[in-house]
Amino acid sequence: MDFAKAVELIPHFVSLGISHLYASPIFTAVEGSTHGYDVVDYNEIDPALGGEEGFRSLVAALKAQGLGIILDIVPNHMAAHLQNGRWHSVIEWGRASTHADHFDIDWHQPLTLPFLGRSFEEELEAGAVRVAFDRGRNCLAFGYYEALYPLHPESYGLVLEGAEPSLGKIAAIAAAAEPEEADWFHSRLATLLQTPALTAALEKQLARVSADRRRMHALHALQPWRLMDWRAARDHLSYRRFFEIAGLVGLRVEDPAVFADTHRLVLALVREGLVDGLRVDHIDGLADPEQYLDRLRQAVGNRSFIVVEKILEAEEALPPEWPVEGATGYEFISALAELIAEEEASGLWNETSGAQAAAAIRECKLMLLRHNFHTEVTRLARLMGEGEGEEEGSRTAEAVRQLIAALSVYRTYVTDRGATARDRRIIADIAASASEAAPVVQAEIEDVAAALLGDGPARGAFPTRFQQLSGAVMAKAVEDTYFYRRGAYLAANEVGADPRWRPGGVRRFHAMMLKRASEMPKGLSATSTHDTKRGEDARARLHGISEAPDTWATAVVRWHEMNAAAIHCLPSGVAPEAAMEQFLYQSLLGAWPVEPMDEGSLSALSERMQAFAVKAGREAKLRTRWEEPDEHYESAVTAFLAEVLDWRNRVFLDDFERVARPLIRAGLVNSLSQTLVKLTAPGIPDIYQGSERLDLSLVDPDNRRPFTPVSLPAEEPRNPTDGNFEDVKHWLIAECLRYRRQIGADLMRRGDYRPVAVEGPGARHAAAFLRQTAEECAITVVPRLVLGRLDETRLLVRPELWRDTALIWPEEGEPRQLQNLLTGKLIAARRRLPLGEIFGGFPVAFVIQA
Repeated sequence: MDFAKAVELIPHFVSLGISHLYASPIFTAVEGSTHGYDVVDYNEIDPALGGEEGFRSLVAALKAQGLGIILDIVPNHMAAHLQNGRWHSVIEWGRASTHADHFDIDWHQPLTLPFLGRSFEEELEAGAVRVAFDRGRNCLAFGYYEALYPLHPESYGLVLEGAEPSLGKIAAIAAAAEPEEADWFHSRLATLLQTPALTAALEKQLARVSADRRRMHALHALQPWRLMDWRAARDHLSYRRFFEIAGLVGLRVEDPAVFADTHRLVLALVREGLVDGLRVDHIDGLADPEQYLDRLRQAVGNRSFIVVEKILEAEEALPPEWPVEGATGYEFISALAELIAEEEASGLWNETSGAQAAAAIRECKLMLLRHNFHTEVTRLARLMGEGEGEEEGSRTAEAVRQLIAALSVYRTYVTDRGATARDRRIIADIAASASEAAPVVQAEIEDVAAALLGDGPARGAFPTRFQQLSGAVMAKAVEDTYFYRRGAYLAANEVGADPRWRPGGVRRFHAMMLKRASEMPKGLSATSTHDTKRGEDARARLHGISEAPDTWATAVVRWHEMNAAAIHCLPSGVAPEAAMEQFLYQSLLGAWPVEPMDEGSLSALSERMQAFAVKAGREAKLRTRWEEPDEHYESAVTAFLAEVLDWRNRVFLDDFERVARPLIRAGLVNSLSQTLVKLTAPGIPDIYQGSERLDLSLVDPDNRRPFTPVSLPAEEPRNPTDGNFEDVKHWLIAECLRYRRQIGADLMRRGDYRPVAVEGPGARHAAAFLRQTAEECAITVVPRLVLGRLDETRLLVRPELWRDTALIWPEEGEPRQLQNLLTGKLIAARRRLPLGEIFGGFPVAFVIQA
């Protein structure tokens, strides 16, 4: 989506009632980027989006309608791509580049460029590597397909050795070149090569050198970098990556000069009043998050809204010293899971939580640390004083692995300013846990733990590197490995979810909301984002499995038998295996349309599922991997889906629809419950594009498909059914946001949060909370655990469930007359408020002071 398209959507935003457009990164990214997180120039607004003119037009159009804009910024990394001028400079000049300090590079070895399909020797023998003149950058380069990696000017002499005398001018200019005068150097070359004869001579020489394998090897050895197979990155990478993506290089934003250079434009936009707030991507990747945020806050002032993308694990709080409004809201998704899931499905939770999960996560972490992140572990071992060329099995390296494997949060925040009491407790705990798990390296574990606290010769560098690595390992091991292996209950496999979780019900939900109201009342409340594993309505539906785990398990066994002929037998085992098959059935349930499908829509769903299955299999890293795809396995799994989702496979399709239908309907009510809670609980509601209506998306890129806004119907949809669910959800959001903007603005901003008791036979099927100031109050009431308890035609809980069940007005306050915002009905002031009267023929209730 570009700025012009966003302008077209402003009437939709206005009708929805949002306050701000919350935009993904807008600065120039790699050409063709679909997300913007691979920035190549922080000081230019991407021309592909419409450039500065387009951005200013968007902001003007938003402000004309009373809307603002929040920008997502990416201080942790840039694209390690030749389109990135700063990165290109570092490749060309090495450590001497004027931009070398921008990037987090270990200069103990040449800069590694792991972008070849095979080893340099193999690619050279195949003739895929050549010497060329890059007319875009005006320099000599190693050409590899479309990529042109610049040669260091000092190596031009070897290229031009034995060349025609006319080329001596190029050699002379290169010999005198200095990185501070790089622009002059490139300009001189461009001027020289305007002469056709000289250009022809150079091309002839470059062809001769390209065919000389010995000279090509020597030329490669002269560079401040080494081209290598992309698979070798895990063993030889010399720069910090974003997670395990070699195409994204870490920035040293802790350096004030780097901060100033990479934030110049965004700060100018804030100071000009064009940008109202910032979302800071991957805060845990930074060397010193607190220092960075202090610097950012000082630069933008106290009026700018700042939130950070921070995954808060169970019982973890956002560091109170960070000068931000809060986090981006993944912890809110976890709180909603407490509200929606059936906490008494003990058999299900025994499979997905506790010691079994802890052991599986530890195994995933160690696998990644020994394989994907081997080079980072080796670097940490060297920082501890180990010798160069340390073997993978070194005791110190193993101690590092065991400590990271024992960490239950993304990272600690030890700096040169010392360690907090919280961090000291965490480090003591993981040292004890790691020593128990690996007593053979207990001494090394104690040494590494001491270094992590900043003690000893590794003070400064070691804690920083360790902490930057631990968060990446947690994300990849839990979200992008374990959660793709665990198929028993996909609703719990979400970004920010506790992998050891078992639900605590309404009581725990209230505790989490009270904590949120106290510690982070201005944090974002998310239900879908570009990073969530599935859309919010798909997740709400999948929580219904907790209410009927035996029914679901029986159905999976039955479907396995129905589809046995579609399962392929490979030398490596059957495909899909039982765990993957179960994973696919739950994923299919999440994506299954509400309305009946025709052959065309089923085919489209099959295509989406097949693409998702390949990604899921590679993320799980059991039978196939991103770096080593097993094409036979992947083909077998996608063929299985194609056969299962064939229009002619009526026996399965009809049975799946029969089992899915009650879960789909319960999920729609769950969706309305979580939507109302998001709109009225402490925090700021974040509505991801398109999720104002039905969001049954799978993981990215499926959740980044274009959407077309739909207008609300002229009449309010107060008779909710399966068929008008999208209108109901859309209207619910618009009504509650209107309340938040107008009469409820003060209450939603500063009102206390108080749990409201529910008493009676149906008490466990409802949850309620009060928002209250001295002047105003409002009560949110939502149903829960509604599977099998809905009206046959409407999305309403059957009234008998609420018989003799009521809300109890808090004892310390006087009851007030209320009005249901969603039905318009008045509710008389009294201590006991019957639930049937409160809901009044609508699935959820939001009652305000009349």
